[in-house]
Amino acid sequence: MLSLALVLAACGGGAAVSPTPSPQPLTVPQLEYAVIDEAGRPWFCDRDFYPIARQDEREIAQQRFPELQNDAVTFAAIVARLKVAPPYTANQQLAIYREWKTLEALKLVSVSPGVWSFAYLAQRGDKTGERVEGRVTADGRVTVSSRAAAGPPPCPICLALGTRIATPGGEVAVQDLRIGDVVWTTDGAGARIAARLAGVGSTPVPATHEVVRLALADGRSVYVSPGHPTADGRRVGDLVVGESLDGARITSAQRVAYTGGATYDILPAGATGAYWANGVLLGSTLH
Repeated sequence: MLSLALVLAACGGGAAVSPTPSPQPLTVPQLEYAVIDEAGRPWFCDRDFYPIARQDEREIAQQRFPELQNDAVTFAAIVARLKVAPPYTANQQLAIYREWKTLEALKLVSVSPGVWSFAYLAQRGDKTGERVEGRVTADGRVTVSSRAAAGPPPCPICLALGTRIATPGGEVAVQDLRIGDVVWTTDGAGARIAARLAGVGSTPVPATHEVVRLALADGRSVYVSPGHPTADGRRVGDLVVGESLDGARITSAQRVAYTGGATYDILPAGATGAYWANGVLLGSTLH
């Protein structure tokens, strides 16, 4: 019997056993999702809202959708994650766009063949985060090597520390103002009126942050982040010497290093959200 079995095996009489296929390495976007599942979603400064929201996010998603589809590997990972298929509705396009921004915020760095490192801020709650570091392998195995509690990401909110805000009781440093305090603002016709603050904000900024030293011919000057809006809808970073702002000619719009540690903004209640900072009429990023 043994000799017969050997003959049958030699002649192919036994059932063939197919080798187990090797698992395919995951794509980088799939690895990013593996990291997110283990360590949390990235908490980042969304380009569509910082330093200032300039357009409806849904409209941006629709405009950029062809670009997202051209990034075939990332797009495939996202639609698989969301379990959506064409034709994509406006809500689905928005969801895909938001996932694309999230993956873009999570950078994997190749450290050796089949191994990537990560280090990012993961969101844990509305106001709490966690700095996480670790590695992920090509098959999606994630190892978190460190976790540390952290605050929100450093999304600049524009005014420099110590900027003086005009109020009916005199000028007050921006960092000392609170919701409910009364400041000077403008109504829809441009007239100066008093209004309570509906919002205040501040955020830490990195040592590399820059602000614009905006100076006017009549002696007024203010240090403010480039993305901050003027009262007439322009961005401070787009202003040039010789243009007019708040009734005076601009004599300086130079970017300089900022070491104040945090930037600030306020939002007066009312139609415009405008206020005077060091005597210069500005808009609000919180509007």
